[in-house]
Amino acid sequence: MRRINKSYYTVGSLVKLTSTTERTLRYYDRKGLLRPSRHNEQGHRIYDDEDLLRFHKILTLKYLDYSLDDIGKYLEQDSKDFHASLKMQYELLLQKQRHIQRIVATIERVRAIVKDNDTIDPGFIMMMIHSIQHEGEQMQWFSERLPEEIMQTMFMNGASVEERLEAEREVTLGLNDLLVMSKQGLAPEHSLVRERTHALKAMFERMLGQALDELSTSEVGKVLEEAERHFFPICLEPEFMHYLHEAFSYQHCSQKSAAAAGP
Repeated sequence: MRRINKSYYTVGSLVKLTSTTERTLRYYDRKGLLRPSRHNEQGHRIYDDEDLLRFHKILTLKYLDYSLDDIGKYLEQDSKDFHASLKMQYELLLQKQRHIQRIVATIERVRAIVKDNDTIDPGFIMMMIHSIQHEGEQMQWFSERLPEEIMQTMFMNGASVEERLEAEREVTLGLNDLLVMSKQGLAPEHSLVRERTHALKAMFERMLGQALDELSTSEVGKVLEEAERHFFPICLEPEFMHYLHEAFSYQHCSQKSAAAAGP
């Protein structure tokens, strides 16, 4: 029987052959994934063909997104177990793929809303991302607590994608303007603040129509307060949230006073 001669590789030659780094080989050695077959007289690591084959398996499993701990386990399993683990890894990667697709879609939607406006406060962007992330949960939660007509109106069901983006953009820009005004020290009753809050309120009235009157009732108001605590973490400074409350309260009182005074 013909004897097969083994090839041996120093760290340098293995690095060149596999396009890896010496640091990676040292790390795999410490992890117990790829130990050299022997050491030469100078104490340098020497690898053989079996080590090279094992290293290629490691690289292949890393390509499949296995963790190093899992790679160590799978290298010791028989082919049947590995086939089962490969199927499991496939399912996990499909889940990751769907998750990444959702993240990309979220970022695309946020970018469409802000339209490269770099003046938008990061807190608003975080709120948008959080809201989009939990949109399905929010719709289900509201559908169990509010009349269907109000819920559908709140989420603009039936509106086109561009109509929804435009509404979200208008709200975001309006709130961002109010944040800038609050940082500039403008009082909630300042004319510029009143102008912006009036524009936002008019937009809400335009979007929600008659449903806005129902949203002000005590029962629905409690639902909205509970939803705010449940779904919307504080991404903005409490001082600004208080500023918003004062600005819209002043706007509401001003409108009531004007209506009571008559023409």
